[in-house]
Amino acid sequence: MRALPWIVGGGVAAYVLTRSRTASSPAHPVALAPLSGRWVWPVPRWNGRAPVISDGFDSPRAGLPRHGGVDLMFARAATDPFKVGTPNGSKGCVMPDGLSAVAASDGVVWSASQTPQGFAVVIDHTPVKAATFYTHLEKLLVAPTMSAKSGERVRAGQPIGVIGASPLDGEHLKHLHFELWLGGPSDRIDPSSLMRGWETITDPNALVARNAGFTYRAIGESGDAYPEWIRALKGKAGVYVIRDLESREIVYVGSSAGRLYDTLTRHFQTWRRWKGFWRGQYGEGHDPGLTYPRNAVEVAARLTTPAKSLDEEMRLIARLKPRDNLIGQVEPVEEVIPF
Repeated sequence: MRALPWIVGGGVAAYVLTRSRTASSPAHPVALAPLSGRWVWPVPRWNGRAPVISDGFDSPRAGLPRHGGVDLMFARAATDPFKVGTPNGSKGCVMPDGLSAVAASDGVVWSASQTPQGFAVVIDHTPVKAATFYTHLEKLLVAPTMSAKSGERVRAGQPIGVIGASPLDGEHLKHLHFELWLGGPSDRIDPSSLMRGWETITDPNALVARNAGFTYRAIGESGDAYPEWIRALKGKAGVYVIRDLESREIVYVGSSAGRLYDTLTRHFQTWRRWKGFWRGQYGEGHDPGLTYPRNAVEVAARLTTPAKSLDEEMRLIARLKPRDNLIGQVEPVEEVIPF
């Protein structure tokens, strides 16, 4: 990964070192044009509600530097169970437990590590000369890295961490602190005017109803560690759908009654295909053993009970008509793999 001189000091470290200097200075007026590509709010919808800015850019706070970004929560509703003064609620806003922050746009993870204010992530959105910064995360959903050494790519709306609270905040109020940099951390701008034109997406980790749509997510490049949401499928039962990244064509539907992670990730172990690893194995079932380049597809998964996984697979095959399942399956030219 090339060096990014406009993100000085490796991203997260730069924020910690420069916040008191830059955030205390008045914001300079900036003429903002919409950024190219797809951009989404870095907090997804919760219970059908869009997030709001609970504390704006450059806002003064007693005993602290002026605010270098925006804080995101949900406007309090009368039915919310969170009491004022708890980690989940202030007088006007709330934040539930376990909600994921998502990448605001496609990019490469420049840094992801622990800081005094919680886990923090910086994403480089090249070719757009912009980076985004997310902090107060209680857990990372991307691989820890500095200076983009992991090379991990993320897509707009992909979960990158679980929203928590700053350990330095005496109230421990859960919220996402979000910044948009058009140069480096010293060139942060007020993102609120741009965010008015950004999408708000549904929570990618929310359980979906039987007939609801799937949420498709990228799974990285060959050799990358699988995202946390993929690793969480270990030992689980359910179904998965593989979709071509460019054409959005459904290419494969599969299931497992208890080894969902293993069954799904076999589709991306292309080296095993060419070594004949599957020959004479996995003779049962109807899976043709097709493999796909990880950077060319997206994946969606849904958990089920073990007894219902195969029925759900058959239902999805009938409804989605995937290209590469046995329906209309063309015999592979290289070899027949009884996977």
